[in-house]
Amino acid sequence: MGLLHQPNVTQWSHGDLVIHDADAKRADMLMIVIGRDASGVYRTRYAFPWAQPRPWRRKVWRNSVECLHDPELFGICVTRLFQRKLEPLQNGPQQDQNERNAAPSPDGEPVAVVDPDSAMQSNT
Repeated sequence: MGLLHQPNVTQWSHGDLVIHDADAKRADMLMIVIGRDASGVYRTRYAFPWAQPRPWRRKVWRNSVECLHDPELFGICVTRLFQRKLEPLQNGPQQDQNERNAAPSPDGEPVAVVDPDSAMQSNT
């Protein structure tokens, strides 16, 4: 059985919303990517299970990348659950920071990190 539309080449991430090549191009037919195995086969599930026939509501579908299209190609606007490009956190942990080093507070002052094991031993 051939594809109805041009084969997809986009590599999807966990949480992306896609639409299957053979499904009706409506918002209630969106699928969410829940994983991908080593051979490149995607596991998907319908994002709106209550809008599907009962046997499909909990079913996990296995699909190749070619048949999972971007819904925006069919005029269905979707919000990505995850950003494709991860931007560095401004106040996130630094690479050289560990549990023993002081962590900066939001005000820029160092905050001492307490080791609960050593605190318990000094009190006994």
